[in-house]
Amino acid sequence: MFAAELEVPYELAVVRDLTSLDAAPYDNPALKIPSLRMASSTLFGTENICRRLAELAPTKRTVLFPEHLTDDLSRNAQEMVWHAMSAQVQMVMATIGKLPLDNPVFVKARTGFEGALRWLDENFARVQLPPHDLSLLEVTLFCLVEHLTFRKTVPVEPYSALAAFAREFGQRPSAVATAYRFD
Repeated sequence: MFAAELEVPYELAVVRDLTSLDAAPYDNPALKIPSLRMASSTLFGTENICRRLAELAPTKRTVLFPEHLTDDLSRNAQEMVWHAMSAQVQMVMATIGKLPLDNPVFVKARTGFEGALRWLDENFARVQLPPHDLSLLEVTLFCLVEHLTFRKTVPVEPYSALAAFAREFGQRPSAVATAYRFD
């Protein structure tokens, strides 16, 4: 979405087997996605990649990154999004690996995941961001909610404010252009 929003040309490469222990498909020795492969280097991680895309943008835009969040509510919102994304990855990998979801590690992950979603649902509407063209917080929150629908780790229905946010944010051309369609 960042590349589309910032008009930076891109090509997606899909990691089809998230259980693979071969670093090559990930372009990341930590076996994680995303990675940004450029002619001269590879960059690891969402925030690093978004920063690089902002630098590559042909037209400079006002992009909000975590350091631009100057109040506790917005900072907590970004932290809850990061936590929920990480917990969802744990849940997805447990499901793919057919691990027992009643294991205390996964019970805690799911409980924290649902707590973060509940907090976001109850508080995100009060977040007031400075004027901007693009916000890492909003994009990552949108992607999180969309991924809930795609991976079905927890139902979206209890989080009506988040679902409404995703419906509205999902109208952006970048969201429409980058809808997940690979599986």
